[in-house]
Amino acid sequence: MEQHTPSARALWWRRIAWLVAIWAASIAALALFAYLLRLIMNAVGMTA
Repeated sequence: MEQHTPSARALWWRRIAWLVAIWAASIAALALFAYLLRLIMNAVGMTA
C-alpha cells in the first residue's frame, strides 16, 4: 500500500486549489465578456 507523505498531500491540495482558481477565473472572464457584449449591443440599439 502506498503511503502519502505530508508533502505529497500538500501538493495534491495545491493542485486542486489551482484547478479551482483557474475554473473560477474562466467563469469570471466569460461573465465579463457577456456583460460587455450586452453593453455594446444596448449601446447600438439592439435589445432583447
